[in-house]
Amino acid sequence: MKFIVEKEVFQKLPEVCFGIVVASNVDNSKPIPQIKELLEENIRYCQKYYEGRKIKDSEEVKCYREAFRSLGINPNKYMSSIEAMLTRVSKKKNLP
Repeated sequence: MKFIVEKEVFQKLPEVCFGIVVASNVDNSKPIPQIKELLEENIRYCQKYYEGRKIKDSEEVKCYREAFRSLGINPNKYMSSIEAMLTRVSKKKNLP
């Protein structure tokens, strides 16, 4: 596996930091009830936490929107994955 970041990203965002998780020997072919419950619990938490709030104005998402702008990407047209997920969850839609 290769993870490539363009040099321009580091030039425009010198303090950027990436984290990558690689999992080996994981069987994701069948549901695991404990993981499903953990996900559902966190979805409920996010729905309550962001109730009545605009996701794009939250402190947790602002840094992503600013980074997108720094890279010349319109965050209103192209949301970060975290903003898209929180927006979807806050509207009580299922995750894909």
